[in-house]
Amino acid sequence: MKANRKFVEGEEAVSAVIGVILMVAITVAIAAAVYVYVSGMLAGTTQHTPTIACIVDNDADKIIINSAEPGIDWYDIKLTSTASKVYVNSSAGANIGKNTGGGNLDHCASSANQYEVTAGDYIQVVGSGEVEVTLTYIPTNTLLGTWTVNV
Repeated sequence: MKANRKFVEGEEAVSAVIGVILMVAITVAIAAAVYVYVSGMLAGTTQHTPTIACIVDNDADKIIINSAEPGIDWYDIKLTSTASKVYVNSSAGANIGKNTGGGNLDHCASSANQYEVTAGDYIQVVGSGEVEVTLTYIPTNTLLGTWTVNV
C-alpha cells in the first residue's frame, strides 16, 4: 500500500494543467465566435455582377444577346470596340446607343430613359476586318465578355 502513495503526490499538477488547457480552449472558441459575428456585420452586401450570353452573327455583323439576367440596364454597361462605329439596338427596334471612334458607348439612354438588356437586343458593328467588342458592367467594373466579329 505504501508503494501506491508515491503516485498520489502529484495530483494538483495534473488538474491545474487540464484547467489551463480548458480555459485557453474556451477563450479561443469565444474569440472565434465573436470574430465570425463581427465580420458578418461589417461585410455588408456585395453587389452582384450579372451575366449576359451572346452569340456572334458574322454574316449580319452583329452580336446578339442570347440571354441576360433581368434588371440589367444598357445605361450600366460600358461598351468598347476596335470598330469605327458600333450601334446598340433593342429587339423592339429602338436605337439605344452608339459607339463612334472606338471609345465608350455614348448612351441615348439616360437615368430617366433606361433600356433593359433583353434577349434579342443586338450590337451592330460597322467597320472592316476583325472587330473586338467588350462589355463591362459599370457598377462593379467587371468584364461581362469580349466578342470578335469578322466584318
